[in-house]
Amino acid sequence: MSAIFGVLRFDGGPVAQTDLERMGRILTHHAPHGRKAVATGPVGLGHCLTRVNREDRFEVQPVLGDDGSILVADARLDNREALSERFGIPPAELRELPDSALILRAYNQWGADCAQHLVGDFAFALWDARAQRLLLCRDHMGQRAVHWHRGPDFLVFATEIKALWALEGVPRKLNMAHVGRYMMWELRPRGSQSAFEGIAGIPGGSTLSVSIDGTISRQRYWEPRAAPEHVGRDEAHYIAAYRTVLAEAVACRVRRLIDPPALCHGGGFDSSAIAGLAGPALAGKGHRLIAVSCVMPEDYDGPLRHPRRWVDLCRRDMPHLDVRYFVRRDETIFTRIETLFHAADYPLRGPNFLHDALFREAAGAGARLIMDGNGGDDTLNPRGNGVLAHLMRTGRWARFAREFAAHRRVTGRGLIDTLKREVVYPLLPESIRRWLALRKLDRSAPFAEFPIAPEFADSLFRHGEADRHEIGAAIVLPWLRKRSLHALRRGIEWPRRRLTNEAAIHGLSMTRPFMDKRVVELGLAIPEHLYVAGGRNRYLARRALAGVYPAEFQTRDAVADPLLPDQLEMLEALQPELREQAAQLAGDAALAQHVDFARLDGIFDPSQPEPPSGALLIRASRAVLAARYVKWFERRNC
Repeated sequence: MSAIFGVLRFDGGPVAQTDLERMGRILTHHAPHGRKAVATGPVGLGHCLTRVNREDRFEVQPVLGDDGSILVADARLDNREALSERFGIPPAELRELPDSALILRAYNQWGADCAQHLVGDFAFALWDARAQRLLLCRDHMGQRAVHWHRGPDFLVFATEIKALWALEGVPRKLNMAHVGRYMMWELRPRGSQSAFEGIAGIPGGSTLSVSIDGTISRQRYWEPRAAPEHVGRDEAHYIAAYRTVLAEAVACRVRRLIDPPALCHGGGFDSSAIAGLAGPALAGKGHRLIAVSCVMPEDYDGPLRHPRRWVDLCRRDMPHLDVRYFVRRDETIFTRIETLFHAADYPLRGPNFLHDALFREAAGAGARLIMDGNGGDDTLNPRGNGVLAHLMRTGRWARFAREFAAHRRVTGRGLIDTLKREVVYPLLPESIRRWLALRKLDRSAPFAEFPIAPEFADSLFRHGEADRHEIGAAIVLPWLRKRSLHALRRGIEWPRRRLTNEAAIHGLSMTRPFMDKRVVELGLAIPEHLYVAGGRNRYLARRALAGVYPAEFQTRDAVADPLLPDQLEMLEALQPELREQAAQLAGDAALAQHVDFARLDGIFDPSQPEPPSGALLIRASRAVLAARYVKWFERRNC
């Protein structure tokens, strides 16, 4: 993944080339193929180049327009042919035309509205010399990132937050309210604010326009929606469109690659769909798809779920796969922890060492692009929780009766249990479901499940910086289509997609086919009654990809295998070290105002009557990681 960075001054002073050089050096892991920055008067833009696709061989950025405009872009455009036809570019010329040149032509054609006409993963910055305006833009679903800070007389932006701190005057201060929400698993973004004071990201589907006088305007050019051409069609249309649209989203990502692609293969319906659909796009190119997966040892015969069987079935039926397995040995959540802190620009969310190992394997095998199945649940493959209630609510009585019986047959649940879980509870008003969820919390110690200092948590709630209804133990998500929209709209508000920075330190560009704009717009048009059939979810996936998936996928359950199969076993063995680290951190008076170290000591105490539950152990380890991150960040800022 390439990177972009730059500065715009409002005080009339020139941008210093040395400032741009410092920013570029911090992003040097994005620049295996070169780095360059240009400063002209009050504006300076820079670019770090990673060549991923064939046309990247012709990239020379920053791009300088005849009128004095400057463009830097981190992009992969998927509608190159449509754009070239619109601009009258011959096919021979297009083959040697980088994506940045197409973006500049799109801006010259449509101005600030140009992003509406682009398809792909992209982030770009364009200085319009005539209008004396800087335009920052992020792709529809926010697969590429732009972070920014506005000072009193300047604006600075970069792909990664750490590059902003190269400029004097950018605050280097953690937002402790963000850390508190992180410890309580509060998932709602606060606009596009980052974990740091004064630093934000541009939401997906949005632009930020900055005038030379410092005036800032924001515009959302797209939000998740159903494509009109897919609304109100029959089942046959959705089956055909599912395969066509997803196949194109995968093909766009692999067909122009210089090096072989990689996939984080969890063995589920989503990543297995990508694995299968990549085959035709790779045919005749001399590449195989490097599939990296975390599994238990080959001779393991215990109760833990893990994806080895399903990945092996894919390998059996997909000869284009080059499968690489990672088996955890002595790695823990503390493995390479400070390296990953520095990469992430965020407190770690658990077993980041796992993805670090998978990325290292993929990069070592020669990949520069890696995919995963993230987003499938919110687009083409919703899990269908609440479908029985939906069928009843919409009066599809015959189908309700068939699916109710099929659901009981597949799950083995009794009549009353099925009615309570799948019909009555989803039909309750959201306010009642929230009340029921909150009742699960211990009223005498409402934060006992989250080792956050109670006074700190109370302060967050009093000042509106956290929401009791959004914390991990009480969150109540909407059902079906509303759930998908809820997740997608929240997702594009986050300043960056998780794991993109972590992949970049290995020279990898992370991309997610299920987060493709075209896939999102199809997924939101699929009727909810098609989410489940015969008591099994993933109905359209099973139908549309019947010849892509191994045959065993037609009758498998759709319960996801855990990302790290032996995570709880790892944490149980790690309790003495977790307790020791918590005790060391407890001596920091400032940290003790935010983290309940006494609670952590009790959780990890081996003499307690009963061991902590798996959920509590995960939450407690997350609190230790948060405290470690705060301490590490403050030490780096000394």
